[in-house]
Amino acid sequence: MRSLFLVTLICFTLSFTLSLTTASAQNMSLNQCISYALENNLSYENKKIESDIHNEMFKQSKRDFLPNINAGSTGNQQYGRSIDPTTNTFVNQSFFSMNFYLDAQIDIFKGFTQINRAKYQKLNYLIAVEEIKQKEIEIAFAVMDRYYDVLYFNNLTEIVEEQVRLTLLNLNKTEKLIELGLKAESDLLEMKAQEAAEQHNLIVAENQRDLALLALKKLMNYPATENLKLENELTLTSTDTPLNANSVYEVALSHMPSVQRANLDLESSQKNLDIAIGNLVPRLALGTGVYTNFADSRKELIEPNNPANQLMQTIPFKDQWSQNMAKSIYLGIQIPIFNRWSGQSKVKQAKMERQLATNRQKEEQQNLYQLINEDIQQINSLSKQRDQLLAKKSAFEQAYTISEKKLQQGLISIIEFYTAKNQLAQSQADWMRTLLQLKIKEKTVQFYLGQKIY
Repeated sequence: MRSLFLVTLICFTLSFTLSLTTASAQNMSLNQCISYALENNLSYENKKIESDIHNEMFKQSKRDFLPNINAGSTGNQQYGRSIDPTTNTFVNQSFFSMNFYLDAQIDIFKGFTQINRAKYQKLNYLIAVEEIKQKEIEIAFAVMDRYYDVLYFNNLTEIVEEQVRLTLLNLNKTEKLIELGLKAESDLLEMKAQEAAEQHNLIVAENQRDLALLALKKLMNYPATENLKLENELTLTSTDTPLNANSVYEVALSHMPSVQRANLDLESSQKNLDIAIGNLVPRLALGTGVYTNFADSRKELIEPNNPANQLMQTIPFKDQWSQNMAKSIYLGIQIPIFNRWSGQSKVKQAKMERQLATNRQKEEQQNLYQLINEDIQQINSLSKQRDQLLAKKSAFEQAYTISEKKLQQGLISIIEFYTAKNQLAQSQADWMRTLLQLKIKEKTVQFYLGQKIY
């Protein structure tokens, strides 16, 4: 009875565990995989944080137009001979004093460096935004490549499994024919050798499928121990519309993040040059301040109207606050005369950085044009291969059907039969791989044309 209870408990536990495992498995489309990767990719998250940092720097550059306002106070305990801050006379006694100030200053002219710095920080923020878009694209295309790798090996595994099934079916038929004396036993040995080879191919295909799935999970930051099933997206709806590289390039040039980043980088380098030049011109600033102090050494008569009473007392804090109050307004100019040529050096560096940015902009445009031409050329080539492989696959399907009938009638050898069978499997794999490659390239060109790929 106890043994029966234990067996029942173990079965229930295994059943519950299997149900949880099945429930945890997710069936994801390509768009869902890309979205999951973007939500969990740390590099993408870091790019967004960097963008937030640049945005805050841009906001601060606008706040820098506001005046600087400072307030402060110091307290001093003096001993021996020192100057009374309230009377500016020497006293030979210990006393305590305090001073207070409120100061405000605003820059009137700094060679337009503040304006250019604000524009420079804004451009850096926009560059960071384009880098987010670029990172998003890189992750999306990387996930798409891994996704289709998994689909390819999934379907390849199914093709090999079908080959194994057909081999086992023919093996059983051959065994029965040998028992009836209608087949030679050598045919059975050849079939068993073929079965062993196909079982090995199946193990290899399954391993490739599992490795491709692990690579996809790693890119998505998906738990490696959890099941992940992918929707089969092998159907290709292609219109085979002729594509013009120049037309695609003109559209892509207006929105591709890599090109936009290079354009903004050139503008940013120009603003950096303007800032360096602005630092060489005089600066003008306007300021104002309020100051007061207090010292317990400053005395007054307790009864000023009573000559007989010469007792002194410290003037109260509130009275000294108003009595010692001083106000000022000033206009200051700063003229850079000699700074060890560091200003001129920064201007030269900024000019060279601008030239580098110009070259990078041209390089990005050239790379984009080259990539578009290559992708369109590959689409044209893959479209032709797809049609040719489809016809080839259909021909091998018919050839296999005929070979199967001839084998049953003893008109061909087992080797000729397996040659037709292997050719069919290879044509199916080649056609499927070409479909996936074509789909990736078409999605790439769709993205160049401004269409979302996920």
